[in-house]
Amino acid sequence: MQKRIVVLTMVAILGLVSYFTVRLMNNEATALNDSFTKEFIVEEFVEEFVEEFVEEFVEEDFHLFESKTGQYRMLFPNEFQMISEPPEFYGRQGDYYEHWAAQIFNEKSNGISYYFTVKFREDEGDFHEIRLNRMLEDNSYNGLFEELVTKDKIISHGSSFWDSNDPRGDKKDPNKYNANVFFGLIVDTNSHRSIVINYSTICYKEELGCDLNSDKEYEFALKLMKSIEFLNP
Repeated sequence: MQKRIVVLTMVAILGLVSYFTVRLMNNEATALNDSFTKEFIVEEFVEEFVEEFVEEFVEEDFHLFESKTGQYRMLFPNEFQMISEPPEFYGRQGDYYEHWAAQIFNEKSNGISYYFTVKFREDEGDFHEIRLNRMLEDNSYNGLFEELVTKDKIISHGSSFWDSNDPRGDKKDPNKYNANVFFGLIVDTNSHRSIVINYSTICYKEELGCDLNSDKEYEFALKLMKSIEFLNP
């Protein structure tokens, strides 16, 4: 049943890709040009130079995103915009739950759509293993993943290949196929907070080649995961 839900979700993403590709074929579509996305970009008051709010600098091609829960920050890539409609693409419950999605709204010359989702939770107890197993069941090939431990986070991450033409929706070995699904569970070691990130690269125009550098896309997904900073509650 759960696998069927995952397949239907991926099909829905394909439909969303087609819709926004037609609606927003605009080379200037970036994070700061979207009013909804801009609400989450961190700004600071710089009185020494100009008496106005300006964006806090992080690094080229990225902005600093802060959750409406006030619980975490992370890098947000400039080429992406958050999806505000339909409403199920953004949701929040107090300061303990939030989910959102973002996508590149430009038509890429290689025929690939780039899309990622973020789901934050603060649990009452330790649900690390439950969150991990659920993520692997939905995204991994045979439960394969790697673990990265830092001073304040545990990042469980992996990749797989999803064939949009496969009605079963089975994930395939990323060592044999060009991985197009990248996933990670980021756990705060000082609390019961966690974030799941799913990054998908979907071919929607095969005639354009759909050339994909899986290693580069994996690095991009890991960059987002590593950038997550859980804020003091």
